[in-house]
Amino acid sequence: MKKTQKSNNNRGVQLSSDERMVNRRNLRNKRIRRKKLIMRLTATVLLVVVGVVLVFSLFFRINTITVTGDTVYSDETVIEASGISVGNNLIFISKKQINNTLTEKLPYIGSVKIKRHLPSGLEICITKTDGYMAVASDGYFILLDREGKVLETGLELISDEVILLNIGNIVSAVEGEALVVENEKAFSTLETLLDACESTGLEDITGIDLSDIYNIKIVYQGRITLELGETGKTTLTKKLSLGKAAIDKQNEESTSYRGTINLTVEGKGYWSEETTTEAVSEAVTDETVSDVATEAVSEEVSSAA
Repeated sequence: MKKTQKSNNNRGVQLSSDERMVNRRNLRNKRIRRKKLIMRLTATVLLVVVGVVLVFSLFFRINTITVTGDTVYSDETVIEASGISVGNNLIFISKKQINNTLTEKLPYIGSVKIKRHLPSGLEICITKTDGYMAVASDGYFILLDREGKVLETGLELISDEVILLNIGNIVSAVEGEALVVENEKAFSTLETLLDACESTGLEDITGIDLSDIYNIKIVYQGRITLELGETGKTTLTKKLSLGKAAIDKQNEESTSYRGTINLTVEGKGYWSEETTTEAVSEAVTDETVSDVATEAVSEEVSSAA
């Protein structure tokens, strides 16, 4: 009870005008000191930042530039195309910009890795890319790498190892840039198809027809066409597994056989042999697949279906 009275009495005390003035002055001084402290800290941080920038600007200048890796271009060509020169700051160069510049200016460069060797060395590590497929346009060929980047245009001949690709209408073909086609889904479908071929071990692909992505076709060794129809990644892998098994079985009998395997129905395949008269069709289903494929693949297709 006594404490309560004391507290009430303290709240009831009135300060004199001089005391209030002193309190206000003290509060103002505290605010001024706080602002000065903040300003000093800010100035210190700025000085440190400026000092670091000056150090990096004055030092770490590039004295040597080396090119390593696998490339068809000379070191001088790579360095000139990169836009980097002796005297540039080693710290402030943009790795992403250098990669984009080189892969566009020099199409046969697939990727670039930049290594800084302090205090003054720069290494440009090159990974090359090669012709993987080609599309026909206006009587010439456009050579592409595995990712669809244009390597060369206006070619009259292409290597037999290059896949001939039909991917529909071409919108743009600029060397160093990705080929642009009318159907935006075509390249994503192509990527899925190539991955499925690799996962199933189906090699020696000489042609791919994606002019209609709902009626996909691929050609094996220029003599056997696999009609796949419309398919997703999982279904595509199953179809290609069945097709590969059928081809392997046929190759045991003859490596010159020419024909078509219709794989548009999942789990089934239909052979059509090329003849001079009427095409001969042989149905290959889950039960009879051993006629043209291995028994293991037949069991796999049956269980998957």
